[in-house]
Amino acid sequence: MTQLVLRTGPEIAQYPPRTTFGPRTLVDFEFVWLLRGSARWDCDEHHLDLRPGTLLLARPGMRDHFRWDPDRTSTHAYVHFRVPDTGELGAPDDWPLTRSLSPADPMAALCGYALWLGSGTPRPGPSRTAHVLTWLLDLFVRGPVPGDVEGHTPLSPHLLRLADHVAATWRSGPARPLPLAELADAAGVSPGHLSRVFRAEYAVGPVAAVELVRLARAATLLQRSNLTVGAVATACGFANPFHFSRRFRATYGVPPRTYRRTRTADDPLAPVARAGLLALAHRLLVENA
Repeated sequence: MTQLVLRTGPEIAQYPPRTTFGPRTLVDFEFVWLLRGSARWDCDEHHLDLRPGTLLLARPGMRDHFRWDPDRTSTHAYVHFRVPDTGELGAPDDWPLTRSLSPADPMAALCGYALWLGSGTPRPGPSRTAHVLTWLLDLFVRGPVPGDVEGHTPLSPHLLRLADHVAATWRSGPARPLPLAELADAAGVSPGHLSRVFRAEYAVGPVAAVELVRLARAATLLQRSNLTVGAVATACGFANPFHFSRRFRATYGVPPRTYRRTRTADDPLAPVARAGLLALAHRLLVENA
C-alpha cells in the first residue's frame, strides 16, 4: 500500500459541554478518536455514539455533524490525510467506519505513538508520522486485530481466573503442576465442568494443558539459557530430570539435550499452538513476567 499523505495533525481538540460541529463536507480522510467525554456522530444514514476507545474513520465526500457530550468536557484527537492509492485495501466505501481500541489492540498503541510524535519539540518530519498512520489505516481496514481472527477468541472469565491463579503461583516459585481441584477452585467451577470445558475447547484436560505450557517454557529455556537440563527441570516443576526428559520427549519427539543441540530454530510453542492453547500460554507468560 502506498504511504498516505499527512495533511493536518495529529492534534487534540477539546469541547465544552453541548458543543456542536458541522454539518461539514470532508475533502479528505479523517481519523477521530475519543480521549474523554462522548459524542454523537451523524452522517447520512449513519448515527454513531462515540466513546473513549472508539476510533472513527470518516471518508472524503461525507457530510457529517458532531454533537458533543451535554454534561462534561469532551476531548478527541484527530488527523487528516489523503491516500494516493488504496490498492490492496479495496474501495474506501467498503471500509469500516469505527473500530474499538482495547488495551491489547496494536491500533491503540499506534494512536498513542502518533500523538506522542505530534507533541515532540521539534516535531519529527511528517514522513515518520505518515508511516505510523499508514500502519494504523492498514490495521483499521483489514486487520488482523484482536477479535478478527477466527479461533483467536479471548479467554472466558473462568479461564482468565484460572490463568491468573497459575501465573501468580509460578511467580513465587517453579512452574509446578497444579492439581485439578486447585485449578477448578481458581476458575470458580467444579472439576468435572472444567474438564468438560477443556476437552471441548482444546481436546486435552486442564492438567495436561498446564503441562504443555510448562514444557513450552522448558523448551524456551533449553534454547535460550545456559541452565543445565536438571536446572530446567526444576524451574519448570518436574520432580527430577528423568521424569522431565520422558515427558519432554513425548511432546517434542526428542530428549531435552538433543532438542537443545539440534532444534535451536524450532518454535518452542508449536505443541501449544497445535492444541489451540496459545491464548492461555501467552496469558500465563505475560502475567508471570
